Amino acid sequence: MVAEKKRKKVSSIGMRTTDLSPAKVRELAQQCLETKGNLNNVYTLLTLCESESEATAHAAFVSMGHVYSQLLGRGDLKKAKPVVTKGAALPPPPPDDVKTKIATWLRENRSVYQQVAFSYLGLREPAMQLAAIEQLMNVVRDDSTQLGEFANTTYQKIVEKLVENEAMSEQLLERIVRDINEFADVRYYFYKNLGKYLGALSDGSSASAGMKVSAKRRKYSMPANKLSSVVTTGYAILSRIDDPTTTDAELPTFFQASPPAATAANKRPAWATIKEHRRTFSDCWLAFFRQPMSADMHKRVLLALHKKIIPFMARPTLLIDFLTDSYDQGGAVSMLALNGLFTLITEHNLDYPDFYAKLYALFDKNLLHVKYRSRFLRLVDLFLSSTQLPSYLIAAFIKRMTRLALAAPPAAIIAIVPFVYNLLKKHPACLVMIHRENPEAAATTTTTTREEDPYCADEIDPAKSRALESSLWELQSLKTHYFHTIAGMVRVFEQPIAKQPMYDMEDFLDHTYVTLMETETKKKGPTNARKPVEAAPPALAVHRQVTGIFDLPIAAAGTTQASDSVVFQL
Repeated sequence: MVAEKKRKKVSSIGMRTTDLSPAKVRELAQQCLETKGNLNNVYTLLTLCESESEATAHAAFVSMGHVYSQLLGRGDLKKAKPVVTKGAALPPPPPDDVKTKIATWLRENRSVYQQVAFSYLGLREPAMQLAAIEQLMNVVRDDSTQLGEFANTTYQKIVEKLVENEAMSEQLLERIVRDINEFADVRYYFYKNLGKYLGALSDGSSASAGMKVSAKRRKYSMPANKLSSVVTTGYAILSRIDDPTTTDAELPTFFQASPPAATAANKRPAWATIKEHRRTFSDCWLAFFRQPMSADMHKRVLLALHKKIIPFMARPTLLIDFLTDSYDQGGAVSMLALNGLFTLITEHNLDYPDFYAKLYALFDKNLLHVKYRSRFLRLVDLFLSSTQLPSYLIAAFIKRMTRLALAAPPAAIIAIVPFVYNLLKKHPACLVMIHRENPEAAATTTTTTREEDPYCADEIDPAKSRALESSLWELQSLKTHYFHTIAGMVRVFEQPIAKQPMYDMEDFLDHTYVTLMETETKKKGPTNARKPVEAAPPALAVHRQVTGIFDLPIAAAGTTQASDSVVFQL
């Protein structure tokens, strides 16, 4: 985190800046608008923006923004232009004209005020950050009104300062996202500006987003830790933006009541069309995917990819390189990349070679222990749902899953058993795996043992694994599992599979140790519980009448106690 910037104690008047109350500051601002003779108060307010008193600085900053908004509306900041009368152009007023000097001076101070606003964004106080973004967006609105179009020059600087801000508060983030979600032109230019900024950061080492890497020299350069902060902040904003609209009628604008209609003279602005929104949306995300991401960031992006990004991209197939790079990483990242790949394959006709071979390779010893297990198995269920898949491929997945189940937690085994059952039912050619006798020992009816298993567990190609020649002896081993539920579930394979219905996998995929424990504790106990004793049986003797060997009577100090107790002597 950057060090917090200090507001300097600067004063251009004969009193300390901290001596001015917020009410006095607002009075100075009002005087600026009453007569031009009080315009020097603009400079006073500008210095008060750097007061050590937060209340004074905040009041001066907000008042300054109001003053400039009013002055701009009155035309006091306009540049002098030539006056055209009856076809003849009169020259503009000379630079030393009083009105021209005042306008120039006000514009210069407005530029300084904007720099102060940008510096406020880096402060740690949420109130100062909110004041800064509020006034900067007012500057964009005022300039847009003057230009008749969105003032993107200022807004581009705002976007860059925001993503570079390492001290962004939650309040500032919510304020930014609110404007982006509410106004179509703000959202359009945010995507455009952020995409341009991130694109300039790309070092050209990877074209992982499917876009050609520019050979141009980078416009921006920063150390790795700063770049990581930019990526994190950029994603924090992008992930909170609402899904893009689907019709042009849903495009409210920031500085006009409604988007301007297209005429013969001028075209509809780019931000007012869905097509251009999708294009800038795509360019922004593609530029983002080129940036280096931490493992946690990578997973979060992949989790949202198939729902929040792919459906709104102009050309989703440009994500193929990013997704294949993610898929090749292995582990949890590969599992999360499956959703995006599945969407591209099924909805955008993506041809992915060796897809099932790579899917098979994901079934390693760690698979059934990760937290994304249920999500992954749902996708695998979809990938293997087709009855047109070859038997050797299905057999390889069945064998690999049952082998992994031997060292899996109970919750994972509870999902694997019905999963394998459904695959066997959909692919009857694999039923021979349930019980296959060793052909070399058929005369003695000896079944295949682990040492004689032809299955090649280390083979990465499912076609060469010889799984269909194997036997599911792992299911026999699970019959002796310490958890009685698993031992009972496996016995379903002893029944004719063709006559039994398929399992609904949603009933088994989300189990954990917690849910299994809750299920066991809620089970009712045995009904033949022992009845409580209605009354205690009579005692053989009263305790005070019987003194045991180690229960001697205690006499009071200095007295001799006579006891009628019976003392048992050895």
